[in-house]
Amino acid sequence: MRETLPAPGELCEEAKPSEAVGVRAPFNSYITAFLLGSYACVLLFYVEYTIAAVAAFIAAWIVVPFFAAADHIVFDGKRLSRTGLLPILWARFNSRRNSLRISDIEQVDTQAIRVLRRGNRVHYRYRTSVRGRGITLSFTSHGENFRRLIAELLPRLNEAVLDSRSLDLRSYPLDPKEVLMKASFAGIPSADVLRETVVTRPSRMRGKIEDELDITGDSENRAQYLADLGNELRLSGHLVRALECFRRALLIRRRDGRQLYDFSRCLHSLAATERSAILARRSVAALRLAARYSAESPMLLARIGEAFVQIGDWRNAERVFTRAAEAGGDTFLASRGLAETALREGKIAHVIHQFAAAADATLSPALRRWSRDEASYYANLNSDDTYMELEVGRVNLIESLQRTRRTLLRIASFGFWVVAIGITAGDDMIFNVGLAITTLALAIWLGFRVASGLMAERIAYDDVASED
Repeated sequence: MRETLPAPGELCEEAKPSEAVGVRAPFNSYITAFLLGSYACVLLFYVEYTIAAVAAFIAAWIVVPFFAAADHIVFDGKRLSRTGLLPILWARFNSRRNSLRISDIEQVDTQAIRVLRRGNRVHYRYRTSVRGRGITLSFTSHGENFRRLIAELLPRLNEAVLDSRSLDLRSYPLDPKEVLMKASFAGIPSADVLRETVVTRPSRMRGKIEDELDITGDSENRAQYLADLGNELRLSGHLVRALECFRRALLIRRRDGRQLYDFSRCLHSLAATERSAILARRSVAALRLAARYSAESPMLLARIGEAFVQIGDWRNAERVFTRAAEAGGDTFLASRGLAETALREGKIAHVIHQFAAAADATLSPALRRWSRDEASYYANLNSDDTYMELEVGRVNLIESLQRTRRTLLRIASFGFWVVAIGITAGDDMIFNVGLAITTLALAIWLGFRVASGLMAERIAYDDVASED
């Protein structure tokens, strides 16, 4: 990986963008409001409430799109803020922030969503969520502004704040055209040529590639260049060609833990795309080799442990996190990982200890504050049975509401089909039944969604203690 990362515990706030960088806020809530408003408009017209129907139409088709177009996530070099009128009013109503200073950012998580597969390329949409001080600001990859925001924001953050995908976005540019040009200059064949030899039977081309590669001379730089190119191709969705880059790099440096780690992640992405159990097993094997040849690097070991957590291998994750903690240095990620594994096993005392250790291991004020808050939260759970019951009940209720919401959406979809059948058959009774089913299901769904949002925050322990 390119050495563009700040020193552990430091925030790089010196550089400032020449102007504010903004991206569109997610449209999820606005799309929901648009669909519900449109349905209410049709329903009101059907029952002949014309004025209310016109008002619903104006709200759904004019007001909601206007608010959506004006809602942006803006970074001015010091803070990240949301500019939409409705989010600002909602934040003031709840006495919450609508902006976040970079020194208060506690976590940055990025999800890669497969939106389209065309030929041998997978088109990803990246959704990045920035959390801190109890608020979350999210934005998705839409064009050049997303790349500019990532380039301005992420280099200013401590590496421990970022998850592995966010770290990738910070280290490697998202420019598909430039990446393909670099791959052509590096002599990486097309995915159609590579598919059988790299994906299906990778051992067939090994001798040929070894003969073609220049293993002598400046081989270290060549291996690093191929590994960086592989990561750029992986982020751009060219997984087969990325796999070939990693394979060539590993022929030069066979026991490089970083390259094995990146190779494993590429295999994991390709296995998910191809739905291949063989590739998934190869990914796990490469990840184990990466842990073996990590040269006791605490940061790399912690990232390998996170990869084990993502694939559900909690036993190996705990072992790798333990090695990372024993290696010394900045062990915040290792302590946090050990807290997560202990929580899965129900060892609350270990969870408290590891979060306290994480707070002591970092120099970042935001991470220290977050770790201490987590340690305090689980300490309260461990010491107060009443608080434990309330929190467990809250979490179970949220999960129950989410399952019920999915069921209600299926019922609403069924109601739409009944409405369509009633319109096709010209039967008013069937139409009315379908309309009643859909309306009732959507109304309950909306109420449950609001309730889930209100219950998302943890119960304040001081409120429970004061009642006692």
